[in-house]
Amino acid sequence: MKKSVLVMLLCGILFLNGCSSVMEFSSETVPLATTGYTDYTEITSPEAVPETVRPTFPHKETETVIETIPEEPSLSDELYQKISQFESVIPFDRKLDSEEIVLAMGELERKHPEIFWINGYSMKSNDVSSEVTLKVMNQYSPDELRRMSEQVDFAVEQILNTVNPEDSDYEKALQIHDYLVTHTEYDQSAVNSGKGLWSTAFGCLINGSAVCQGYSQAFQILMNRLGIECGICSGDAKSEPHAWNYIKLNGQYYWVDVTWDDPVSENHNFDWIHHGYFLIDDRMLARSRTFESNGQFVPLCGTLDENYFVRNGNYLQEYYFSEIDSRLTASVGAGRIEVMFATEEAYQMAIQDLFGSESVWNAQIFQKTGGNITYQQDDDMYVLRLIFTVNP
Repeated sequence: MKKSVLVMLLCGILFLNGCSSVMEFSSETVPLATTGYTDYTEITSPEAVPETVRPTFPHKETETVIETIPEEPSLSDELYQKISQFESVIPFDRKLDSEEIVLAMGELERKHPEIFWINGYSMKSNDVSSEVTLKVMNQYSPDELRRMSEQVDFAVEQILNTVNPEDSDYEKALQIHDYLVTHTEYDQSAVNSGKGLWSTAFGCLINGSAVCQGYSQAFQILMNRLGIECGICSGDAKSEPHAWNYIKLNGQYYWVDVTWDDPVSENHNFDWIHHGYFLIDDRMLARSRTFESNGQFVPLCGTLDENYFVRNGNYLQEYYFSEIDSRLTASVGAGRIEVMFATEEAYQMAIQDLFGSESVWNAQIFQKTGGNITYQQDDDMYVLRLIFTVNP
């Protein structure tokens, strides 16, 4: 469970007295989002699969078309052709082995998050034929699945219609990230409930309620529709199952965790969009994540060029009081700031100086009348979030 610390400080200008007493309290924020996925397969997965399976992405038009010999469709492509028509029993006129189907179903899931209704599968095979039978979530009929799929497509189009095609890929990714955060509630009750609509793009985009798998699928669909390479990785976050995204901007890969940027807090003053996990690198991700060894594509994310805090001038290599002071002054109208530190040492120094030594009250905005501050710590991302008001 990811913990952050919320502290409220109050300060009034008294004749000979400094700040009032400090009240401290803690609360759980941004609870861990788990996939809650149960795979009801009737075959045993292989012990080892290829280390990298690169997903495919939407075709981009180019000026020159090179004529090539079409490749034979892969097994996952064959499955997709049938599954996209909402067929649940898929025959093959050849023998398939268990490793083939495990790899193909894994690839299908990575490439097509819009197929949200598969809840497991089984296969029977002889020397001349095979048959794959899908377990359909909630036993939805083909007509129900068709309607639900159309709902997802419509929702995706409505969201994409709000995106300015002239915006940069960074701006598009940020808009989609923020949209999902503001339009989705994290479904805490479904964390340990197995796979359901809450763990799908449908739950996120239509029901507005999801766990991490649903957030991740929705983000992938929207990014891919925009022509931005995006996929899903899964593993453990603080020893709990979790899923998150990678995307590629300007030739570089970054990690994105929309779920953990969606605040769930007892102090609802902090229920604004967070960006601690928007476009981060491997070093940052490694503080709280490990990967499943299941052959998923895991990119190298080695730069912070497009990181939210870097781009907005709020990524601090070292702690200096003057840096916080100037940001408080510049943000007095909004009444909040969010800064990230490059190192744990600088982050801890800021906490000790600003709140342990209470030097925060030396900020220019508090010099005349004082005010109040509530702050939140993110010890994994070295992020401080401050909400403040100045006394009239």
